[in-house]
Amino acid sequence: MIGLGTTLRCNLAPRHIWIVLSDPAQTGGRILLANLTTLTEGCVDDACVLSPADYSLLTHATTVAYSRAQTGTAAILQELVDDGDFRVITPIPATTLAKILEAAQRTRELSDSQKELVAAVA
Repeated sequence: MIGLGTTLRCNLAPRHIWIVLSDPAQTGGRILLANLTTLTEGCVDDACVLSPADYSLLTHATTVAYSRAQTGTAAILQELVDDGDFRVITPIPATTLAKILEAAQRTRELSDSQKELVAAVA
């Protein structure tokens, strides 16, 4: 079941970790999905930098790639999981998810409509 905080790994290269940043139960099934990526110099996505202390599957400085966030539906994402394109992995801790959601409201990399999906988190 896809919900707020569902954490997945894409099985296609480069195999990023993706996190559902909205609650489909509050948004009519719509979701916002953002991936984690290596923090590099000049990266536009610097609103939420994570370390291995934030999530056990991280091995180095990582950022939430809000600029590449995708909107869709929980049903379609579940189909992608069922088809093997994504797999559900160890969930991101609640404290880290809260940090990511707070930064999502601040970042310039999400549109207003994407931020509305995050704001609907109950």
